[in-house]
Amino acid sequence: MTKQPARERRKISAVLITLNEEAYISRSLTSLTWCDEIVVVDGLSEDRTKQIALDPTAPWKNQIRWFERSWDGFKNQRNFALDQATHDWVLCVDADEECSVSLKEKIRSILAEENPHPYWKVRRQEYFLGRPIHYGVWNPSYQDRFFKKSGIRFINEIHEYPKYPTEPLRIHEPLSHAPDFHPDKFLAKMNKYTTIEAANRIAAGQRTNAFRMIFTGPAMFLKNYFYYKSYRDGMHGLVISILEGVSRAVRHLKMWQIQTKAEREAETR
Repeated sequence: MTKQPARERRKISAVLITLNEEAYISRSLTSLTWCDEIVVVDGLSEDRTKQIALDPTAPWKNQIRWFERSWDGFKNQRNFALDQATHDWVLCVDADEECSVSLKEKIRSILAEENPHPYWKVRRQEYFLGRPIHYGVWNPSYQDRFFKKSGIRFINEIHEYPKYPTEPLRIHEPLSHAPDFHPDKFLAKMNKYTTIEAANRIAAGQRTNAFRMIFTGPAMFLKNYFYYKSYRDGMHGLVISILEGVSRAVRHLKMWQIQTKAEREAETR
């Protein structure tokens, strides 16, 4: 009987985009040293991100491929990063995420299959003030992160994601988000994201009013705290529910700001 030749091991590229990530980049890169290459596209960081990533004594020194590109949005940065990846299979990781050992083993087992499914969502374990969060709108959190890259592009300016041609499967072994996520970081991200979201919604023809500005925040709080059972996360769940309510209210306030400005400009024409 003729012995079948062993199939060549499928290789994988880890792909990251960074911008001022000195606090987390080492944790993330260390967790990816099992990958065949680590592609990092940096948006011209002004902190020690580059120095840490290109440390010649780092355990990832033989895998890293460093690129610099002026930041012009999450979608464009990620698509550029995809184009730099050498291998067909990619794992997209944020700089404040860590690949767990169990996720590494799961991905390796998928790549060893004869005909692996090409598109996967990966569970992300969320944290708040050092505690893992298990309820509320943050869970379950499945992200489109592991896939065969041919023909795939990221879409959306905010909460960007790769558009798959077929339905993805799910991996339950986790990526671990930053364990020290706290209210200040939430509010900073909220201010940035709600500005973009408000502009996008207005451009899509949506409008807000006094009713929505008043009641959207409390409604989101109640939905998260009771319907999605955030109360089971104790005080952490309570605080997250309050913050999520504030975020929804702020988005509507910013939509109202854009509407009002447009109305004033229309009156002066």
